[in-house]
Amino acid sequence: MAKKKTNKNIPLPILILICTVLLFAMYLSLSTLALAIWGDSVMGTVDSYDSRLDDTDAGQNRSRTISKGYWFVANGKEYRGYVIYSSDEAWPSLTEGETRSERIRYLSFLPYVNKPAMLCEFSEMGEVAIIYHILAPIGSLLLLLLVIRTARRGKKKKLAARKPVASQIIEQRSDTYMFCPNCGNKITKGMAFCSSCGTKIQTNAPGVCTACGATLPEGAEFCIGCGKAVNSATSEPMEPHHVATPAPPQSGAGLVGFSDRYNCPEILAAAQKNKKFSIGCMWILVFVPLIGFPVAGLLMDDFPFGESIIIGMGIALVMLVFNLLALRRTKQPMWEGVVVNKYSKEKSEHRGGEDDNYRTYTEYTTIINTDADKKKTIVEKDSGRHMYDYLSVGDRVRFHPKFGTYEKYDKSKDRIIYCNVCSMMNPIQNDRCKRCNNLLFK
Repeated sequence: MAKKKTNKNIPLPILILICTVLLFAMYLSLSTLALAIWGDSVMGTVDSYDSRLDDTDAGQNRSRTISKGYWFVANGKEYRGYVIYSSDEAWPSLTEGETRSERIRYLSFLPYVNKPAMLCEFSEMGEVAIIYHILAPIGSLLLLLLVIRTARRGKKKKLAARKPVASQIIEQRSDTYMFCPNCGNKITKGMAFCSSCGTKIQTNAPGVCTACGATLPEGAEFCIGCGKAVNSATSEPMEPHHVATPAPPQSGAGLVGFSDRYNCPEILAAAQKNKKFSIGCMWILVFVPLIGFPVAGLLMDDFPFGESIIIGMGIALVMLVFNLLALRRTKQPMWEGVVVNKYSKEKSEHRGGEDDNYRTYTEYTTIINTDADKKKTIVEKDSGRHMYDYLSVGDRVRFHPKFGTYEKYDKSKDRIIYCNVCSMMNPIQNDRCKRCNNLLFK
């Protein structure tokens, strides 16, 4: 009995439910942090309250489930809210028409985002709750990306399974001479080779050369196209014997023109590895300030916790935007251009501290005009003037966005070649980089 295949794809309703729950969890934590940092306070009115005992042995703030309805007035307009949370509070239940006053926190520019002050003020929430609300959006976002990636991967596999391979297509056709047996391309009668992949079609067709496919005149013993004997009994024509003389060495042979190695599997694998490393570094640079500053605010008395939250989130946001822009540049198309100008300039910068604490450095600029008539600039400082020294005005270059490196068109007069994967300088005779062992673009 054949084993039934199990469907590992996530059903669409389940996928929508998972994404909704994760997005809601992100909203709850982000709105709590936003209310704690930017929210305004106002006295509101609680008009419904219920406290249900769940477990007398539960941990702190976990013994009861509290549900609370309230309303408040902001900017002359009334807003309502409702919350359910875990706590140990046990207020008396409200009778019909009875109300209780409580401080409500809301966003002045978006009053619909609001909560009771005790649920979103750092002084009331406690350290564990603060750390949870900081980490929860990050964890929810990572889970959301993982779920979406898994769903997309399952969809791609499903589409690939539906697409028949070329061999299956050929087997379904009765007249194989009307289609190429290798790629399935439609061919016409009399063709000796496939116009798409070059596969030989008619190996024994009369009047056609089996070597090159040329039409043979009647009674011909040799092909008029390639000179091959038509019959196996006919001997091949003898070619005059020449003594092979060694060709003179050609300096720079094969070093003129852009390399096609950028598209080989080994280089593509190196590009993917670099991309994964960059994404890992990006998340580290985002998480370190986002977690480190709040922890420092909890441990250091002279560092206000609210200020540490703002600084940490600000730095993390800047790092996130910077790294996303860097990753976006790797997805841009490859471009070519010509070096049109080079110049250097002396500059100085203040290094902090004393007023006269300045540092003088040299800035080297290389300007490239692309084929799309756009100006690209390479800026280097001091001893890091590698492209400034390597490129000359008039050189044609190609930019590889996957690595952020440049390739010169004419390398025939160079003694060095840069590795486009790790930017290491190599002798021109090397075929692989001496540091990362990847193929050099030659």
